[in-house]
Amino acid sequence: MIELHYVELFEIDRNEQQKKIATFRLLDEDGSVVEIEGDHHHPIIEGVMGEGIFDYKYARPGKLYPYDGMNFLENLKYHFRSGYLLATDVEKQVIDN
Repeated sequence: MIELHYVELFEIDRNEQQKKIATFRLLDEDGSVVEIEGDHHHPIIEGVMGEGIFDYKYARPGKLYPYDGMNFLENLKYHFRSGYLLATDVEKQVIDN
């Protein structure tokens, strides 16, 4: 059995419809790398990958990037909490081998 952890990022478009921008998933079992599934040229995704996000959950100095694994995933919901952008909590999916 494998546990996959992921966060989905949504935006509200011009027609006030919720649209998924990306899914952030832990790539390996030790949780050290996050893969981004979605449009890598979207300005929001480029910003996250290039500029990182602040650590709101633990209030540590510096920024977090996809290579920070679970810490990065856990902070996405705090980073994206506006009326137009929303990240889910870290979700877990169990896959049987």
